[in-house]
Amino acid sequence: MNERIKIFGKGAVQSLQAGRKKLLKAQEARSAVAVLEKQNGPLSEAVKRRAREDATERLGAARHAAWLMVYAAVQGEYRDGWLPDSYYLENVMPRINGTAHHLGRIRATNRVFFDHDAVPDLIYVLNGRLMGRDLVALTPVRALEILRDSGAAVVFKADESGFGKGVKTLDTAHLDQQNILRLGDGVIQPKIASHPVFDMVGGDALATVRIGTVLPDTGRPQVRTCYLKLGRAGQPHVIARDQIRVAVDWKSGALNANGYLSNWQRIEKCPMFDTPFGSLNVPAIQKAVDIVLDLHSRIPLARYVCWDIAIDAGENVHLLEWEGGVVSFAEAVQGPCFTDLGWDKL
Repeated sequence: MNERIKIFGKGAVQSLQAGRKKLLKAQEARSAVAVLEKQNGPLSEAVKRRAREDATERLGAARHAAWLMVYAAVQGEYRDGWLPDSYYLENVMPRINGTAHHLGRIRATNRVFFDHDAVPDLIYVLNGRLMGRDLVALTPVRALEILRDSGAAVVFKADESGFGKGVKTLDTAHLDQQNILRLGDGVIQPKIASHPVFDMVGGDALATVRIGTVLPDTGRPQVRTCYLKLGRAGQPHVIARDQIRVAVDWKSGALNANGYLSNWQRIEKCPMFDTPFGSLNVPAIQKAVDIVLDLHSRIPLARYVCWDIAIDAGENVHLLEWEGGVVSFAEAVQGPCFTDLGWDKL
């Protein structure tokens, strides 16, 4: 009897958690539509009706219409084949990525899966040990030597972190064994300076290019999404709640004329700068695309992966982190991105 109670209780808790996530996703979409409608004008009743019908008939639940309306409010029209963020999280991600979706959250997997020059990692902190790029344990003295040799500052990224949380810039002159281990599990990378082109549109944070790649049923990985993530003035790294996102043409590197604040407000230039987004190109974009496609071919586990990269003044590409893909922004500004994969039929 006790075992049955435990199983029932666990199921009830999971059901409540799932329900809460659905509610929060719907609220997020409604807030986005409100911001977009204030700027662009209200969605027509015909578009709203089409979104509800599409969500019900194609995706099996009317609640998915909320994200379809977000996408329509961004584009000013309705497009067939969009993948709502809510549907992706509930139905697609568990089936196309499964548990592999979270592998990148253990930073030491970078070197397990990728033997590539684009991986800039210096040392890993894992389960109370310090390890080098080859995953061989280091003495504290040697670990400190590696970090100090890399420059005056390094960047720590905690395992199981996201949205810009768990990131710290560390002064190497004041590091010692104890304060490294107190950081917890994660990776320490060199402090990378962005290519100067990003200085015209970004703040102090390292500009990040996110490229999304997919594994089709057969064949090699393919690029499906690409956008630039910028931080705000005074922030040392990009934080999701404050970020600016701009779509990027991954063939030419051209930035879209429109960028978006985290609340979906459309802007044509960063609030701190006068350079329009549409006047710039991401440097070394083809090199970046080739690298992430190569990396995805080395880990054919998750079928959709987002690769966050930095490009420095020498046009070198650095893999900052990778994770199972997210779709809301890419679908809104570049979508539909996945129509040929049958993911809306899962």
